[in-house]
Amino acid sequence: MASGTSRARPGSSDGDRAASAPGPPASAPHAFTADIAHGSQVNSSGGNTQINIHGVPSTADPWPVVIGALPALASAFQPRARLRDQLVSGPSTATGVVPTQVLVGGGGTGKSQLAASFAYRALDPQGDRRDVVIWVTAVARETIQLTYAEAARRLAIPGTTGDDVVHDAEVLLSWLMAGTKSWLVVLDDIADMHDVDDLWPRGPGGRGHVVATTRRKHPALSGGGRSVIDVRTFRPEESAAYLRQRLSSAGFGHLLDGSVDDLAEALGQLPLALSHAAAYLIRKQRFTCSDYLERYVEQSVSLAELLPGWADTEAYGRPVAITLTLGLEAAAALPPEGAAREVMQMAAHLDPAGHPVRVWDTGAAAAHAARANPGGEAVSLPSPDDVWEACLALHSYGLLHIDSAGGPRAVGVHAVTARAVRESAEPRDLAQAADAAAEALAEIWPAHTYLDADLVAVLRANVDALSRLAGDHLWTSDRYRLLYRAGDSLFDAGLQAAAIGYWTEMAASASRLLGPDHPEMLAARARIGRAQGHAGDPAAAVRTLRQVAAAQSRLLGTEHPSTLASLQDLARWRGHAGDAGGALTATQEVLATRERVLGRLHPDTLASRATLARWRGETGDATAAAEGLEEVFEDMLGALGADHPATLKARNNLGYWRGEAGDAAGAAQALEALLEDRLRVLGPDHPDTLNTRNNVAYWRGEAGDSAGAARALDQLLVDRTRILGADHPHTLATRSNLAYWRGKAGDARGAAAAFSDLLRDRIKVLGPDHPDVLDTRANLARWSGEADATIDTAAGFKALLIDRLRVLGPEHPDTLTTRHEVARWSGHGGDPEAAVRGLEDVLPDRIRILGADHPDTLATRHELARWQAEAGDLEAALTGLAAVLADRLRVLGTEHPHTLVSYAELGRWRAEAGDVAGAVSALESAAAGRSRVLGDNHPDTRSVRTALDRLRQREEQA
Repeated sequence: MASGTSRARPGSSDGDRAASAPGPPASAPHAFTADIAHGSQVNSSGGNTQINIHGVPSTADPWPVVIGALPALASAFQPRARLRDQLVSGPSTATGVVPTQVLVGGGGTGKSQLAASFAYRALDPQGDRRDVVIWVTAVARETIQLTYAEAARRLAIPGTTGDDVVHDAEVLLSWLMAGTKSWLVVLDDIADMHDVDDLWPRGPGGRGHVVATTRRKHPALSGGGRSVIDVRTFRPEESAAYLRQRLSSAGFGHLLDGSVDDLAEALGQLPLALSHAAAYLIRKQRFTCSDYLERYVEQSVSLAELLPGWADTEAYGRPVAITLTLGLEAAAALPPEGAAREVMQMAAHLDPAGHPVRVWDTGAAAAHAARANPGGEAVSLPSPDDVWEACLALHSYGLLHIDSAGGPRAVGVHAVTARAVRESAEPRDLAQAADAAAEALAEIWPAHTYLDADLVAVLRANVDALSRLAGDHLWTSDRYRLLYRAGDSLFDAGLQAAAIGYWTEMAASASRLLGPDHPEMLAARARIGRAQGHAGDPAAAVRTLRQVAAAQSRLLGTEHPSTLASLQDLARWRGHAGDAGGALTATQEVLATRERVLGRLHPDTLASRATLARWRGETGDATAAAEGLEEVFEDMLGALGADHPATLKARNNLGYWRGEAGDAAGAAQALEALLEDRLRVLGPDHPDTLNTRNNVAYWRGEAGDSAGAARALDQLLVDRTRILGADHPHTLATRSNLAYWRGKAGDARGAAAAFSDLLRDRIKVLGPDHPDVLDTRANLARWSGEADATIDTAAGFKALLIDRLRVLGPEHPDTLTTRHEVARWSGHGGDPEAAVRGLEDVLPDRIRILGADHPDTLATRHELARWQAEAGDLEAALTGLAAVLADRLRVLGTEHPHTLVSYAELGRWRAEAGDVAGAVSALESAAAGRSRVLGDNHPDTRSVRTALDRLRQREEQA
């Protein structure tokens, strides 16, 4: 195998690596114990390239697609023909302008029900059916963008990243404007017109339609071609029809009497208040409309002192407050006494769009339900069944909505009802309800967020609602740790860009409320650095973490665990930014402190030891890396146990560096054994299990089974798409790895086409200067050259070199690799002299930056000798190849694949020089070594044996 032949490499520490360009390293270092890289890796005789792919989803959901929590229509829903006809007919708009209608009215007037009815009509095959219906709870700008981003992901729109919410929201808006499908977007409950300024969907008039609801009367509502529909209360005949239909359909028509119209008038014809009253009558079963009206009037007199008419800013608040009070008192009287009131106050702090049923199974909910009986005295702790009975009681009185279909948003409270609950409660009660809601969400937060991404997204939305409603209280009550958990879940979901924005806001809040030097503020800033690194900007991560580590050293001390953790992360991102030597030195310093302070077997110390081994490998000494990890693994077995996640990660990394040290078959066997244990301990769907499957596939390929590697990755892609989603970085990395091994299996054109697709998508998503885009260009250039010898591959690398010099700088390993590739492909393009000049130019820089014994430096020396021979200078070539062989024997060992490449290349050129005996000797060494290391059936073994047979025949003929 010639030294220019490339190979893929998986990431260590459970990382995946995407295929990359041939030659010495084109980009970033491997992952370590705390790191999960995305993609596999390619090199030439010792180089490596990491590619983190974000890409686009592969397929959309079947049409029609519904995105968002479309609310169910209320019992006895009134179509309100006049308003319905206005919606159906649409506004008069200019040609090519999307119809946009805004339903404006007070809380509880039925705006959302009208919009929902219109949305269901858009899904009716017999009606004006739309391909896409998007329901957006528009209470904040962030929730609008999150729903738009989810829609872009579900629709598999090209350019969707899956981790940049703002960008993906823009992708959706552009797609809507293009009008390739028919669509309806509902923006429900706009709280602030400024939140939606640039988020109004636009598009062709015949393909799209926008309906919005809001309680806000704002001049901007009628701008931009939008029309306003004023939604007030029911008409008297609609109110009466609602009560009659609602009670009669439930079997309680006998409760209707001559007071129906009077009751509707007393309730202000307000749909929400009417629904409360109807639910009360059905639940009580024996009270007539006259009876309810009497109680309503009595409660109204009591409420007048608490909420005078002038204080009812909603205009409809009084009827809801009164019907709420009647229903809540009735529900609270049921056993366990008083629990319904406490449950209602908790629910009023959660997302109106809904929350999981499991909230009410928690100890926090039980403790809060038991806070007080109606007299304020503590009661015994109710069971989860008791709490759920309180929820059912509230549901029966129309105060709490429970969806019998289940789902993560199965329980909810109307926003106006929730507001009435909060406004009628004492501040102390609200604070305790907010605390209970926070504790309940924390209790049901899954330990492994990948298992239920939809649930975690709903939990984040509920944390966001709780944070808005509770304000600064969560920080003063020490419940802010829930906010940190919600932020950390963005990392797990691959939403790195969203994480940067989230943690920036968290750091600002922590600084304001806890103090600029508080450890939690610094912890939030450290997470900003982590998100920056994962988002593809390791240089920014280094800057942020350097500042954080300096502040922690000053405030907490140089030996504090948080300081050491930040210093370790700083070392990590230094390595990712191209400074592997600096990462090694910094890790040594962290390790020395941890050993002194914590001891050699502390988990943090073991992690630093594993990281140190990794950076030794990244700086060129794979054998030392494997030896270091072997030692760490043995200590982890004793200190942590065989099934501890850190021990399993150490086994993964040990297998990786054994392979890098030359034992591909041994690496595959070790990782196959690890896969069995991870399946047993973690299960088939755990991300680490999936990563191990990736790495097993890689080493199988390296051991000679390229087709088998491709098949395994094809199966892995199916599972990652199912578990993580089509647009998750790991899923997209699998697509890249699959393309690489298909190329290695003989389909170079297919590999080039796959990388071409990735390049187009990455430029849309990340911009032209993102490191991942530059890496993809390297992959595309390599495989294009492999597929078509007439392509000027060197020109592609020259263009890439210009951008890597500008973006990464002249001394970044990826820049050096690109210079190497320009020279190498110049030779393949027919100009061996240019190859020699280029390699002679890059060699001193590689010696200076990486060291004389680094595998990449040795690879450049090898290539230089090879192209000297191609240029006709056999004497210099043979001298160079012999010297590289000697150094590879010394540095890498006798059976390392790179050493065997040197034997094969030396044999080839000795034969060209007429030294048949010397050539036979070198090729015999190559053949014997490859047989032992790779096996007799490996393509490289067969190739060198064929060359050896031909040479022996030539020798016999001579």
